[in-house]
Amino acid sequence: MNWFSPLEGRQADKVCKERTKASFLHSQVILLGSRKKWGLLYSLATVAGIFCVPGAFTAMASETDVFRLVQSIVPLPLISMLVATGMYILNDLVDADLDRVSGKNRPIPSGRVSKRQAWAFIFFTNGLAVLLSLVTLTAVSVLLLAPMLLIGILYSAPRVALMNRFVIKTLSIATFYVLCALIGITSIYGMDLALAAPFAPAHAMALLAIMIFISSTLNDLGDVEGDRAAGRRTIPVVIGGNATVRLLMILAAAMLATSCALYNLVSLTTVVSTSLFALLVLSRLLKMKVDNIDMDVMRRQHKKLFPLHLLLQSALAVGGIVAFV
Repeated sequence: MNWFSPLEGRQADKVCKERTKASFLHSQVILLGSRKKWGLLYSLATVAGIFCVPGAFTAMASETDVFRLVQSIVPLPLISMLVATGMYILNDLVDADLDRVSGKNRPIPSGRVSKRQAWAFIFFTNGLAVLLSLVTLTAVSVLLLAPMLLIGILYSAPRVALMNRFVIKTLSIATFYVLCALIGITSIYGMDLALAAPFAPAHAMALLAIMIFISSTLNDLGDVEGDRAAGRRTIPVVIGGNATVRLLMILAAAMLATSCALYNLVSLTTVVSTSLFALLVLSRLLKMKVDNIDMDVMRRQHKKLFPLHLLLQSALAVGGIVAFV
């Protein structure tokens, strides 16, 4: 019988682990797949921004230069998707050791993807986003991309770490989300219209910001123990579970109040659909029980909010399209 020495055994384990790592190309696909859901969410915020401006859809429909239409519009949601996905992977990279200890089966802490491969993905996605912003040939796209990249870096950068700061963490996520919508609002077909009638795009940005704030805070509610152990001052860690849910209810009510207050300044379709949406979110929050919080239950609640994000984006886009109907 052939026995390995301890040294040979360790070498065999090392070889085995190296074989389990994905090739470079496969690693990039794995990383994209691990965060594609949230990349899609941020890209659709840009799509909602494009169409929420009353008259923008009509302007695009009347465009006779198809190449100009594609060049000006198609890159915008891709920019948001690339930067958002890169931001999430950077966060996963910084949190790799913590995620490994907590047993999260993400590509980096699980060892399927190396840190070097993750860095390559981050540089590639952000670099491609910059190139796409130049393709649009609009200075606004480039200008808006700069703060998006800055937030993505500062959110996870160890010395700044916005993700560890009370309220600022969630506000930075909301700001990034609004910038994704704004890059759509300021397309060449919507910029002048948005400046002439700013209430509809402002209403859209406000509701998108509040909704992502609610969603992000609810996610933090399901990871209180881990955040506390890591020294992160998230809203649930600082003010507690019950107070957090009450805060989210107030924000949901604020969405309803905002839509009702602008009933004569935005389309009736937008007012009705977003008001019903706010009531739906509020009803979900009223059913939540935060006593003896179960992490898995709260994370499932957070995942259930994803379709609601899509519903809000659709309501805002449709409202902008039918504004003059």
